[in-house]
Amino acid sequence: MNTSLQYRLSATIALAVVLMAGSAAVFTLVASWNDAHIAQDKQLRQIAHLIGRLQTGPVTLAARQKISGITLDERIVVRFLNPSPGEPEDYDGLPVFSTPLVDGLQTVDMDADSWRVFVRTDNSGVRLAVAQQTRVRNAVAVNNALRALIPFGLLAVLLPLLVHWLIRKLFGPLRAVADEAGRRSHYDLRQLDAAGLPDEVQPLVAEINRLLTRVDAAMQTQRRFVADAAHELRSPLTAMSLQTERLAAADMPDEARRRMQTLAAGLQRTRVMLDQLLALARSQQGAPDSTAPSPVSLQQVVRAVIEDLYPLAEQRGIDLGVLSTDDALVAAAPLDLHMLVKNLVDNALRYTPHGGRVDVSFCSHAGGVDLIVDDSGPGIPKPERERVFHAFYRILGSSETTGSGLGLAIVKAVADKAGATVTFDTAPLSSTGLRVVVAFPAPLSIMATDIRRLPSSPAA
Repeated sequence: MNTSLQYRLSATIALAVVLMAGSAAVFTLVASWNDAHIAQDKQLRQIAHLIGRLQTGPVTLAARQKISGITLDERIVVRFLNPSPGEPEDYDGLPVFSTPLVDGLQTVDMDADSWRVFVRTDNSGVRLAVAQQTRVRNAVAVNNALRALIPFGLLAVLLPLLVHWLIRKLFGPLRAVADEAGRRSHYDLRQLDAAGLPDEVQPLVAEINRLLTRVDAAMQTQRRFVADAAHELRSPLTAMSLQTERLAAADMPDEARRRMQTLAAGLQRTRVMLDQLLALARSQQGAPDSTAPSPVSLQQVVRAVIEDLYPLAEQRGIDLGVLSTDDALVAAAPLDLHMLVKNLVDNALRYTPHGGRVDVSFCSHAGGVDLIVDDSGPGIPKPERERVFHAFYRILGSSETTGSGLGLAIVKAVADKAGATVTFDTAPLSSTGLRVVVAFPAPLSIMATDIRRLPSSPAA
């Protein structure tokens, strides 16, 4: 969080707000405390002057006894400092102030209490004291000060939250750009949309877009080179294959014929690898279209792939079939989807031992369509399941297994282009079998069909 610009900005502004609010709160606290005491001193003066104006004639003993000992709101006490003869000095335990008190405001300590006293002497010499306990005055001052601090407390709590919310909202376009870049596949090198971004971030996004343009140009150059090289090599390989076929028809010693067969098999593997290189370059070409592709029947694509690979399954004695009877529509390019299914099934056939089994199935659900290919082969160790998507990376299941290591790389490229994900699991056909699940996005519709499982042998 210390490296987050949003966090640092929010923390800095919040700290500044708290410090300013705290300083203002301290000033307000002191000012409110002083104002409360000043107001209470003024109240003492006003009470004393009011009682003095009420004395229009000589103060009788009854009048003095009626006035003296008054408590107002249980906070203010009124006493005469020069009692008349016969007038008691103690009124129900109220304080008795000594006569030497001077006129004006003063603080008097009596026993365990402290009193704030205002003394006034009128023209007839009558001395009147209006007093209030300091602890009562302090309680009133504290109450007023706390009420004055409530806005600052709310400010210190709510303003940092408001600042944090505003900063998150201002950083929203940056998060949107980051999310857009994170959702893209590795071959989608379109420029980032800089609309709505702050001016301070525009140069950074512009440089990223220029970098993406250069990377896209380099990737396009690499793909064109691979495609052109594979295409140019196909012609001489075809010519060499024709020459080997003609030479195989000629009379030659057995040793030479065995060597010729080895050469023909190597040429065939090279032609297959070139075809896969072209398929890989085609699957990685360009970014996804903005418009969704037309829906493709997955059942029809699987059926076409099974028909193409049926001879290979029959040659290896493998039970190859489709378990699903209901069809599902997948939003993908037909050629790309055919490449994906064919490479998955071809890999399963090549790594499944003689007499094994390969099952193809798919199911529709609320989240999309899952294409599942199960085999009874040796499987893929978990530590290597991410590396098998790299081009030319192979795991040898047996010494007879041949391949270029491009099949799963093509599957991954096509799946990314269609917005699908590829995962591995253990197949239920055997303890070591491999299950490959390709999860496509939500289908457009599901059609109920009655396409039976295609047997690869009379026992299927």
